[in-house]
Amino acid sequence: MYLRSIKQRLQRRHGATVAEVGFQDLWRRSRLVLAIAASSPTVLEQDLQRAREALDSGDWELISLEEEVVEVDG
Repeated sequence: MYLRSIKQRLQRRHGATVAEVGFQDLWRRSRLVLAIAASSPTVLEQDLQRAREALDSGDWELISLEEEVVEVDG
C-alpha cells in the first residue's frame, strides 16, 4: 500500500516515471527508479528537490538515494 501510494504521488504531483526495479520478492522493501524530464537544469533541480521531499516525508524509511542527471542533446 505504501509503495503504490508513493509511486502514484510521484507520478501525479511531480510528473515522474516510476519503476520498481529491485526486491520485488521481499516484503517491506523495494528499490525504485524515477525519471523526470525538464526544460532546463533549474526546473529539473526544483522537480528533483520536491521528489526528494516526497520520498523523505512518508511512513517509510528511505535508506539511500542516488541521483544521475543526463543531458540529451536534441
